[in-house]
Amino acid sequence: MKELLLKNAKIVLKDKIIEGDILAVDGIIKNISEKNSNEVCSPETKSIDLNGKYVVPGFIDVHIHGSNGADAMDGTVEALKTISSYVATKGTTKFLATTLTSSKEELINVLKIAGELQNKELDGATIFGVHMEGPYFDIEYKGAQNEKYMKPAAEKEIKEYLDVKPGLVKLMSLSPHNEESIETIKFLRENDVIVSVGHSAAKFNDVMKAIDAGLSHSTHTFNGMRGINHREPGVAGAALISDKINAEVIFDKIHIHPEIVRLMLKAKGTDKVVCITDAMAATGLPEGDYKLGELDVYVKDNQARLKSNDSLAGSVLTLDKAFRHIMELGYSIHDAVKVTSTNAAIEFGVNAGSIEVGKDADFAILDENYNVDMTIVNGNVKFER
Repeated sequence: MKELLLKNAKIVLKDKIIEGDILAVDGIIKNISEKNSNEVCSPETKSIDLNGKYVVPGFIDVHIHGSNGADAMDGTVEALKTISSYVATKGTTKFLATTLTSSKEELINVLKIAGELQNKELDGATIFGVHMEGPYFDIEYKGAQNEKYMKPAAEKEIKEYLDVKPGLVKLMSLSPHNEESIETIKFLRENDVIVSVGHSAAKFNDVMKAIDAGLSHSTHTFNGMRGINHREPGVAGAALISDKINAEVIFDKIHIHPEIVRLMLKAKGTDKVVCITDAMAATGLPEGDYKLGELDVYVKDNQARLKSNDSLAGSVLTLDKAFRHIMELGYSIHDAVKVTSTNAAIEFGVNAGSIEVGKDADFAILDENYNVDMTIVNGNVKFER
């Protein structure tokens, strides 16, 4: 039995902050107690005095391609382990390794590698599955996806991806612009894959039909999709209007103006917005030239852009920054927790996202300025500043 006691913490619960202690046993929260509780533990218990720092649920990133020089599309165990270790330094405790539009052979290889590491103990954050971003997109809104691999959705091919390891693919982004895509959405939902609209020229009515078929997520909302027009609400309009959609947002203040994020939060409420990073391999590294899949990218002024046409190519954002940006908009620490952790946990059915007895002992320890001081995954300290 492995015990961890976090003492003298400001514990951010769903609706309040208490000062006290958290006891985790074998990676699960066993007890949460108010200050001066005199928690009795065995001599083997690892005890950490947090001296009044905040404890929030570890961040959950359902859309991240890479960081620290590694990309999920590298197709190696080492690359995924590198991403895992880096994001843990920023408070992320769970993530979906995210693919890019690529060849079937490459995608199957990446899925096999991710499947080997799914839910395994790593030096950093847990990879709880895969987000397949593409290849079933519209070239018109390709963004930084490689158009030479884009194609119509085909159930037979998708089945090959799902068969690599049942339960591995948690999320698939596609464009629901025709009747065939409606059947694809139904097939994916039957196989417990959450379906997201992304890189799409679909019109408002197309998306609403797709929602009726089971689509329930929006990939980096406003980016890579038909925007809002007063006569055609577009993909973005459908994402804002439908209560069935969990809307991703890259809140780096580059992809989306902060006031549009405020508009999203007002329209959807803080329960239906999910902060993601869409981070690429250059995250955590100096400015310079990099790759996103097969595409050439340069990074300057905290922006990753394609060399070919200057389009944004993912981001170099980390979720701790997104957390602080939400609070800078005037939202509470509880709201910041929701959009960086709780909402994703609920949507994907993972046993995390809130500090409650019985949940995974995944924590981000924050200082008074909400910078990450320590990251704990399944009751194990993975990062300490």
